[in-house]
Amino acid sequence: MSRKKKKKRRGNFILALIEFILGLVILVVLLGVGAYFLCPVKSVSVEGTDLYSAEEIQNYILDDEYSHNAVYAFIKNKLFPKGDAEFIDSFDVKMNGLNAITIVCNEKKILGYLPQEDGSYVYFNYSGKVVEISQTFVDRGYMKVEGVSCDEPEIGSKLSIGEEQIGYLTSLIKILHKNDLMPNVVSYDENGRITLIYDTYNIALGSSVYLEEKIDRALRILPQLDGLHGTLHLENYSNASTDIVFEKDSEAE
Repeated sequence: MSRKKKKKRRGNFILALIEFILGLVILVVLLGVGAYFLCPVKSVSVEGTDLYSAEEIQNYILDDEYSHNAVYAFIKNKLFPKGDAEFIDSFDVKMNGLNAITIVCNEKKILGYLPQEDGSYVYFNYSGKVVEISQTFVDRGYMKVEGVSCDEPEIGSKLSIGEEQIGYLTSLIKILHKNDLMPNVVSYDENGRITLIYDTYNIALGSSVYLEEKIDRALRILPQLDGLHGTLHLENYSNASTDIVFEKDSEAE
């Protein structure tokens, strides 16, 4: 092949590449102009949370002068998603047509909380990991843990309440969740023994020894306690001592 033909082919390729790039740029510009004029945000809906007002969420997500455009808001959320709001793990922006968007709030999964001496609350999940630390108390019936304090809690880390306490708590959570027996409060005493507090009765578990057996016995007995107020004592349960006492509340009587 002669040099002239090679140069001609190379020149044709460069010319075609330039034309392709120019065409692509023109297409992008046209799409951008079209999106700007055709996709102004006229309707915004918020889903997934009642912790913030719809206006607060809208102002948080649509936070710059270009966010009035639905396409821009959608693309911005995909490229630079926000996730640093209290109790919210992430946000999704969805387009519902050219002029409407929906902001979906994905809340953090919370099982319970520990009140701190400084007035804050340490919220944790089913794995015993801290997911939020806040001065705000969220009244959603989350399980309360009392009788222990969390030393220097950090989001993403295990509850820092002591190795024995956290081991007991996480094992207990798994068993209780499996048996649909989650309490309102888990209360530790000064010796690390646990009492589960429900609406009308308590279950004194004591230490973690024979934990599964204690829960199994409690499940068999609880139907007989319907309507009663008091404490089911399982702290002394063992293979050698299977006697279980239900102590009625004197006030209820």
